[in-house]
Parts: sequence; C-alpha cells; structure tokens
Amino acid sequence: MALDRGFTYLVPEDMATPEAGARVLVPFGARVLVGVVREAKAEFGPDDDPAKLRELLERVDPPGRPALSLDLVRLCEWIAEYYVAPVGEVYRMALPGMAMGVDARRARVSAAGQALVDAEASPLLSAGSEDAPALASRPLERADRRLLEAIADGQTGKKGVAVATLTRLEPPIPAVLRRLGELAQAELVIVDRDEAKDKQARRELHYRRTDRLRGGADEAGIKQIVGRSKQRRGLLDYLELQADTSSDPWVPISEIRGPFPRARVLLPPLLEGGLVVSESRLRALDAFDLDDGADPGADGSKGLTLTGDQRRALEGLRAAFEAGRFASALLHGITGSGKTEVYLRLIASVIEAGGGAIVLVPEIALTPQLAQRFRARFGDAVAVLHSGLTAQQRLDAWEHIRAGERPIVIGARSAIFAPVPKLRVIVVDEEHDGSFKQEEGVRYNARDVALVRGRSLDAVVVLGSATPSLESWRNAREGRLALWSLTTRPTPRPLPEVEVVNLREHLPDPETLLSARLRQRLLDTANAGEQSILFLNRRGYTTALSCKTCGSFQQCPDCSAPSMTYHLHRNRLMCHLCGHIEAAPSHCLSCGSTELEHGAAGTERVEVAIAAALPGVRMLRLDRDTSRGKALLELLGRFRRREADVLIGTQMLSKGHDFPGVTLVGVLRADHGLGLPDFRATERVFQLLTQVAGRAGRGDRPGRVVVQTWAPDHPAIRYARTHDFEGFAEHELEARAKSGNPPIGHLALVRIHGTDRRAVDARAQAVADFARALGRRIVLAAGASATPASAPVEILGPVDSPIERINKRHRMQVLLRARSRRPLRWILDHLRHRLGPDGRGRSQTVARVDVDPYGLL
Repeated sequence: MALDRGFTYLVPEDMATPEAGARVLVPFGARVLVGVVREAKAEFGPDDDPAKLRELLERVDPPGRPALSLDLVRLCEWIAEYYVAPVGEVYRMALPGMAMGVDARRARVSAAGQALVDAEASPLLSAGSEDAPALASRPLERADRRLLEAIADGQTGKKGVAVATLTRLEPPIPAVLRRLGELAQAELVIVDRDEAKDKQARRELHYRRTDRLRGGADEAGIKQIVGRSKQRRGLLDYLELQADTSSDPWVPISEIRGPFPRARVLLPPLLEGGLVVSESRLRALDAFDLDDGADPGADGSKGLTLTGDQRRALEGLRAAFEAGRFASALLHGITGSGKTEVYLRLIASVIEAGGGAIVLVPEIALTPQLAQRFRARFGDAVAVLHSGLTAQQRLDAWEHIRAGERPIVIGARSAIFAPVPKLRVIVVDEEHDGSFKQEEGVRYNARDVALVRGRSLDAVVVLGSATPSLESWRNAREGRLALWSLTTRPTPRPLPEVEVVNLREHLPDPETLLSARLRQRLLDTANAGEQSILFLNRRGYTTALSCKTCGSFQQCPDCSAPSMTYHLHRNRLMCHLCGHIEAAPSHCLSCGSTELEHGAAGTERVEVAIAAALPGVRMLRLDRDTSRGKALLELLGRFRRREADVLIGTQMLSKGHDFPGVTLVGVLRADHGLGLPDFRATERVFQLLTQVAGRAGRGDRPGRVVVQTWAPDHPAIRYARTHDFEGFAEHELEARAKSGNPPIGHLALVRIHGTDRRAVDARAQAVADFARALGRRIVLAAGASATPASAPVEILGPVDSPIERINKRHRMQVLLRARSRRPLRWILDHLRHRLGPDGRGRSQTVARVDVDPYGLL
C-alpha cells in the first residue's frame, strides 16, 4: 500500500528547480523511482538536518513542460485531502502507467569502460573528463568493477541494461546508485533515458486456447497446470470464452491486460502445459476505429433540426461558456431526447473558440456509438481513452492530448485527468451511473471531481441524465446547478407505453421466465419484422446449484455469498465476487447425493429456454460473458444489422445503446435488487428500469415496454411505469430526509479487512472507539447544552459487512453519518493516521475509508 506522505529531496546546484507537476528521478532506498514534484515547499525545522537529505538524480520533464499542469497538481491534492487517499496513489492515477514507476533509465559501458573491464586493472577513477576531479581521489573498488561487469554482461548491443535491475543484483552492490553516477561522470558508463522504443512495433503477441483439456473434461489435469491461482484460471476461461463467442479466437496481449494486468506472469504455465498457444501477429487497430454496424452518417447528425428544448439548453450553455466563468448545469432529458446532440454542438462552439473538452461516459466499452458520433463530427481531433489500449498507446494518446493535437477526449472516469490544454467544457454523460465512483484504490467520484476541476479552470461542466442522481437533482432544485430540461424527443414518437404484469396473478414460465402476455408480445414483434430487448440483471445459467437431499448450496470456498453461479456453456461454477472457478460437481459436496437442482435463472438459461420455446425467433445475449473485448462490437453490429430478433442482457443494455429497430422491451424481473441492504437500492432499480425502457421506440415506430414484477406497487416500479422522475425524486428525498442519508446527510464508510477474523474485529473496534472519542470532543466543544443525542456525527458499528467474506478476507465496517460536512471532515482528518495496513503476516489488517460511498455492500 502506498505511503500517505510526501518526501523531501535537495535540488542539485547544477539543476534548475523543477516546477510543480514535473517528474523527477529520485533515490528511494536501494531503488530509483519516478516521482512528481508537489506545489508545497519544504520547510526545515530546528531539528531537521538538510545534510541528511538525498539529492534529485534527474529531471524527466524538460523545463516549462511538467507532466501535470498546475491545475491537475491542485486537483490531485484536493482528491487526496477530500477522499482521505494516499497522495502518491492519486498522482499515479493521474498519469499513464508508463509515465510513472521505477527508474526508466538504461546504462551501458563506454569504450573506455569496456577497455577497463578487459584490462582487469584497478586504476583511479580518472578515465573520464576533467570535470570529475573528485573521482580521481580513489581507486576503482571491487564493487565498482562488479557494477561495470554486470552492465557489460547484461547489455545487448547499444540497448544497455535497465538501471532498475542493477538495484536488485545478488549479492547487492553497496551504494549502487552513487557508484553508477560516479562511473557515468568518469565516462566509463553511459546512462540515458529509455526513449528508444520500437516505433515500428505494429506486431504483438496473440494468444489462443487450445483444445487440450477443454471444457473441463479433465478437471484434475487443468488444476495441475493452473495451480491455485484464481487469476490464471480466470484467464484460461477468458480465452476459452473468446474462442466460443468471437469469429477470431486469437486475443492480443493488449486486450488481455485489461482484465488481467499480470497477464505476462499468468501465461507461461498455461503455455508450457499446452493449454494456450501464442503467435506474433499484426497489432489490431483500436476497436473504436472500427465500424460496429452503426450508421451515424458522414457528418453525424449535424443537419438535424433542434427541438425547442434542445435549442434553449444549447443557448444557455453557450452563454455560460462565452461568459468565461465557471458554470455547472444539469441537462435532464428523457431517454431519446437528444442530449448527445446538445453536447456535440456545445463542444463545436468550444473547439471553434480554440478550447478543449472532456466527455466522461460510464463505461467506454459500452458506448462505441458515442465515440463514432464524435469522430464523425470532429475526426482526428478526438482521442478515445479506454482499457483496451496498450501502455504505449495510452502514453502516446496522453502525449497527443498534452500537445493539443487531440482537444476532445472521450473516456471513462480516469479521463477526467486528461491533460487537455485550454479545457473549457466537461461533460459527464449518464452522470447518475455508479461506475463513475471508483470502488478500489482511490475511491473518488469522477462526477464530483469534474465539478472541482471545472471550477478551478472557469470551465462549463454539464451533467446529463434521464434519471439524475438525487444529489444532482437536489443541487439543481436548490440553485447550485442550472437546470435545463428536454421533455420531448426529436422523432415524432413519444415515450413508450409501459405495461406492468403482476407475476402474482400471471405466473411466468419457470424456464423462459415469460408471462403469457410478454410471450405473445415477443412473437407479434418478431412476426412484424421488428426487434425486442429482454432485460434480466443476472448473468449465467442459474444463480445457484443446490442439493435436493440435504438442501446445501455449492458455495465458494473463499467467500460468504450463498452460492456460486452456474454457467452452462462452460460447465463451470463461478464466484462473481472473487473470481473462483471450478468444474460443476456431479454430486453434492456436503452429503454426496447426485440429486442437484438449479436455482433462479440467469440470462444464459433464459436464452436457451426461449430459443427452444419459440423456434424461429433468433436470439443474442449481451452480458459480461459474451461481450469481452472485440466480441462486444461484433455482437452489437449483428443486432443492429437485424441478424437477431431478440437481444437478452443485463444492465449493459441500459448504457447508451441506440437500436432504431427495437419496438419492444421486456423486463423479466423488475424487482430484482430491491431487497439489497443498501439505501440506494430503490434509486438504482428506478434508474435501471427507466433507462432500459428508453431503448424502445427510438426509431420511426412506437415502442412498448412490458414490466414483469412481484411488487407492482413498489415506488420504484410505480414511478417508472409513468416515466415520472420528478415524482420519484420527491418521494425518495422525503424518505432519505427521515434517515439522514445522502443527499440530505453525508456519509463516510470505514472498511477493515484481513485474513484473521479476530484481528479484523479488534482493529474495527479500535477504529470505532477512536471515532466515537472524536465525536464526544465535538459535543463537548459545542457547550453544556449539547447532548449525545444531538451529536453532529453518528458512529454506527463496527458490524460485519453485508458480504462478510470475499476471497478469504473478512470484512467489517464502521459508518459515519453527519448532518453537515464540517464535523465529518474534522473526524476524517484525525482518523487519517489510523488508516492503512497494520500488523504483519496473517494477522495484518487494512483499513480504508470511502467518502460519499455509492454502496454499502
């Protein structure tokens, strides 16, 4: 875990002081790392000894061109402070991977150095220039010779040896970095930056799953090769799935590294065991440069006539931009109302004025149409940042953006750190989506960070959604955000009619999950040559595999979830929490019975069942199992080209897809998710239903939505039926006010996890006790009239997390709830030094805080 502090170094006399945001090479223990210069200046106290400080080794960025602009430096510092995150993690997050990390230099021996190695002599270190007189005062020591020999032995031609590897020699060379610097000054060694990247590298390794032991036929053989690594088993499964769902079974290493960052470590045993083969192939183009079947037109939708609502919103946003001051607005538009066209025209005005723009989307892999529309309108001015880029591609894109060559950036949450010069507008599309909140590492919300960055640059920030988050809606109603509403669609078709089917009265088929009414609607739609979407927010074949004899579930050995999900196509049980994968058992693991039965159906089972029950109706499935990498574009292209009548999928269906041929949307289980122990559960279900319903009737034919539910009177379903966001927001805000939950109150969640249950319990109790002590200090400071009941910060817990164990790690949490931010911030500031890792070995625990948590599971 990163240290939550900065480090002070001296600037050498012959080096100009680097600016804030500049990268520098620094000695750090026995290593050399790339660091970022902070804006704060070091102040020495009476007990500090500057003589003990080490010097910077080298500047990475040239003078006047720091890697991070001053506004990004200040943004990183704000994130570290507000989200109580280690400042080093924040800076690392703001820069592409290849721009940070270990020493990027390489060393090679010079001709003089090679001659000295060959001579086996020990002269004084005076072989170099006259500018190194200090070196002539001592002889070449044994450690110096070892270092020279290591460089000479390890270098390949002129490429040299990575300096980072020299710090890991065994046995270690004492003061290796100082010796390397002296050898370089004596011109026995040449040290330079590794900028000799192979710019002709248009080829990369591709990998394919072989037929050996495929399909779980020899589970023991697979386990012997794969070992106990869940990641390695997941990678093997990923390659097998790619071979089954894509026309091309070969997967490039750049694509594999997205879900499996340690791919180069995971692959060798699979290659040696013959489960995977590799081949060097031409590097594929960026998937977002390819056509998925959409037809945005040569100029996008540039020629469309705006509706009155679109025109008023655009004029208001342009006026805010032209005023040259910070402005923030909520663009609340019903589904299909043309929010993207407003973004396009606003950004066109910004580009014409010489500015730049960032467009944040929930998941870039799910919005190829948006990327294509922007490229159709703006061409090469658009940079698309997504997880499929290689480290080199990401660095190249970052450099192009920084140089002003790509003034428009589209990407997921991390794109908020794009170094766009003259940034004048930031758009957060589908601002309500939970994927803008990072759940690991630095737990920031890109939507809120966008507002902070926009304010610092006097830019315009637009938050767009058909179902805004209650935080944004409340801010708009109270005047902190301007509100622009789009209430009509550009097409002549109104919002689709929503029909609710009460499953208590109309029991669904247990296999297809279709009620008789929805089944008939599907048939009528297919016979009319139109398309349908079916929504079920559960992937896999079934969510459980249980024993008929003893009733036990086949559980994940490492998590506390009730059961693993069964995937029929691969005959696997998978834990969607920790990634554990194993072959489906032929008997109960508890009692040995062979009578096993499946639980609730997932998308895979429904796809199989409907295909059997409705012959002639062509089916496709869109979920995480069928749409990894380039398979996503292939699947979307097939559906858009009318090669299927029905597309069944999970919440991925609600993310910005536009299918003109879809006239029917069916929701198989609308109440799924309402029972979760999370205060946002109702809001999330309403948003999902409204968004997925909005996929119907976006072309020139009217749409219809059929919602099947066991809870037809639940507010989330009742308000979604009438597309009444304002009514839902008023109802939900009233409920939140009673509980003090956001956006009325403010939360911070401290989660403690570790492998030893007793250690986790003790750490959680200590954190809670300390937080309560801080809370009592606030009450005492308020005066004699204050009582514990009126405490401005409520401390709840410690309690087990709703999912108590994930990947063998026990989880507990402490919830801090406050009526205002100030006392909560005071407690978090004092709690900061109690966070991070504590202890060693199996008893080590880790405590992290999530400020403004999106979920409590």
